[in-house]
Amino acid sequence: MALVLDISTSMEFWRQVYPLDRAPAQPSAIAPEPCACAYEDIERLKPDWMTAEFLAPLGGVVRVLAFEGAQRRDSDRHVTYMWGGRLPEQSFYELKDDVFVASPEFAFLAASTLLTKTQLIAFGCELCGYYSFDRNEKRGFRTRKAPLLTLERLRDYLAHAEGCRGYKKALSALPHVVEHSASPMETFDVMALCLPYRLGGYGLDAPLMNHKISLTPRAARIAKRQSCFPDMCYLPIQLDIEHHGRLDHSDPEDQASDRARVNALKEMSFEVIELTSNQVNDLLSFEYIVQRIARLLGKRLNTGCLGATPARLAFRSEVFAWNQSSGKLR
Repeated sequence: MALVLDISTSMEFWRQVYPLDRAPAQPSAIAPEPCACAYEDIERLKPDWMTAEFLAPLGGVVRVLAFEGAQRRDSDRHVTYMWGGRLPEQSFYELKDDVFVASPEFAFLAASTLLTKTQLIAFGCELCGYYSFDRNEKRGFRTRKAPLLTLERLRDYLAHAEGCRGYKKALSALPHVVEHSASPMETFDVMALCLPYRLGGYGLDAPLMNHKISLTPRAARIAKRQSCFPDMCYLPIQLDIEHHGRLDHSDPEDQASDRARVNALKEMSFEVIELTSNQVNDLLSFEYIVQRIARLLGKRLNTGCLGATPARLAFRSEVFAWNQSSGKLR
């Protein structure tokens, strides 16, 4: 008998428990059966890290997964979610004997049955980014040194998921997922810039996110480092877009580091556009900056799709709600 953690519990594992400096290996476990559905079996199998504190964001109950044919036996201490149909082989990791966690790839597929398309794209950016939501952090997330997933692995997984629940929606969201975002607000920025008009964006080309740029000797002296990682960079035209969040950049030392990086890039003839949270939160202020970015990119925005369109208001509402819930999947 195996204990299979459901999608939301698995994501809490990847966000809270799994090391921030390590990318998961390629998953290989197939869907295990039979699955533990009775609380006494779950209690016997559950790992040590599944404490009351860990379960608090999940409503204090253990959430497990079972497959077609299993007998669902919920209690006040656990809930069983049923998954029907087949799954690709790369859907689970075996953490220890008889304990399985959903892979980030499977989490993306399964989340397509729980989230709007816009939120699913934001979730994909988190999985492929340098941050993980964490409700216990003041800023709402932790910084990762290694993403949980790459776009290449996600594409490969979905290529084997045709016919699975959520497949069509996951596949339609995939082209809009961007790698290497370092925060929820960077994810918002890049989605707002690049999603098509019908999804509430402005249809611009995707920038490189947190791409390493080697500095010239003079720029390195200004920045006091040999390289830097701009938030969003259009390298061919040397355009850098920096998002200065309320919490991440309130410390004087952080502000000095930000200013040194901006000055170093300007020394290398980069155009630097700086965004604040207040500007991003105000649609008119943000759109003024988007129009400037579009001009620098040589792109013409569709004037009929500017302003507070229904799609844009829905996009903002859904992504802000997703961020405020710390990426809650259920």
